Amino acid sequence: MAPPAALGQALPGPLVTEEPLFGISHISTEVRNVWYPIAVEHEVPRKSATTRPIGTRLLGEPIAIFRDEHNVVRCLADRCPHKNAKLSVGRVMDGKLECFYHGWQFDSKTGEVDHIPFLLPDKQIPPQAKSKVYPCVEKYHLIWVWPGDVDKADESLIPCYPEWLDSKLNFWGQTTEMPVDHALWVENLMDLAHTPFVHDGQFARRSQGKPLRYDTRATKIGLKADVEFIGAAKRDPKQATEWVAPCTSIVRINFPSGRFLHIFFYSIPMAPGMTRFVTTFYRDWGHTLSWMGRLVTHTPLRHMAFLASSAVQFQDMIAMTSQTRNMKEGAPSLSVPIQCDEMALMYRRWYQKAFMKDVWWKGWTGDLDIEDLTESVGHSCFGADSCGQYERDISRAHNAQPYVERWAFLHHKADPFKPSWAGQAALVLSAGAIGALGAVVAVRMAKAA
Repeated sequence: MAPPAALGQALPGPLVTEEPLFGISHISTEVRNVWYPIAVEHEVPRKSATTRPIGTRLLGEPIAIFRDEHNVVRCLADRCPHKNAKLSVGRVMDGKLECFYHGWQFDSKTGEVDHIPFLLPDKQIPPQAKSKVYPCVEKYHLIWVWPGDVDKADESLIPCYPEWLDSKLNFWGQTTEMPVDHALWVENLMDLAHTPFVHDGQFARRSQGKPLRYDTRATKIGLKADVEFIGAAKRDPKQATEWVAPCTSIVRINFPSGRFLHIFFYSIPMAPGMTRFVTTFYRDWGHTLSWMGRLVTHTPLRHMAFLASSAVQFQDMIAMTSQTRNMKEGAPSLSVPIQCDEMALMYRRWYQKAFMKDVWWKGWTGDLDIEDLTESVGHSCFGADSCGQYERDISRAHNAQPYVERWAFLHHKADPFKPSWAGQAALVLSAGAIGALGAVVAVRMAKAA
């Protein structure tokens, strides 16, 4: 099925992007009064007897996301006003967020504490016993959070694209937290010249590394570029990339057969050097792949499936991590630009106005070393499904193995613990099963394309 003419264009409303514009001065530099997609809907567990919230950060502020007794998503500041423990380490009880430390329970709508187990009957709950509430909406398969002025949190400002409304398209999405600054992720997604080399053998080949023409233009809300590899084979797909301020990237891949794959990336700024990376895919092929994905999501194989689906992101991480190390020593993000870097250069000029005019992350004034802050964020927000897992891991026995493993990962050290024979056997069997299914899917995808 070929995409309709309007597919890939924003619907009328806050996102009307097709008028040709020049420069970037017209693009809004507002970064707080914006809806940010924090998670894919299935990543926030539905209500049950007990369930844990998701803990992460948005613009430096720790937040906890969960569902109330009616399965409505809620978002509170991830800090108990009692002794400042993280609420995401706790649990959800009857739709209320309960602190793990002393059992204080928070009303999901108001953020006020409505139950303190050890409070004497003749005492009142202190009026300051409450947590900040963030506007939170579940829409278009995503969980959106508004970090700015509550009075300006208009749900109609959430963008909408035709892909999001077409129920015939296959949808899939996932969230990863990465120790790379969000601006580098945005630039990486503007730079399609890296794909034949960084992703050689995945979905691109080194032989596709040919002269590249970028037709870059400004829109009312960002930048857009049609990309053409000079000398590309007729069977190679057409590609385009778009950036929507502040941190949405869209890559559109259209195949000669009429099939298409449109990918929406959201590089959510958690803190300096830390990004919550939300990825959603929309395609008109691969129905078997979607069915397998839904099946794996609810089995013990979901963690391996997550790693497999994140392989491309980890390849990008190699490049951007090495880039970050040099930038910490004073190197710019781009030293010698060529014609296909125009889009990234325009974005960097916008970024300087939007994110560098003020200290946008909470709790950092320049006194604390930025690497220490980043490491702290990595420890407290480790992984998309952290849910207080870091705090639980370091409290376990077994020679503090989970803690050492996490430390080794964060500091790029070798894992000091060897997997058990049972774990190795399970890994081999799981890998074989995934490999067999992957082969079937690969054949179907090749035929579809």
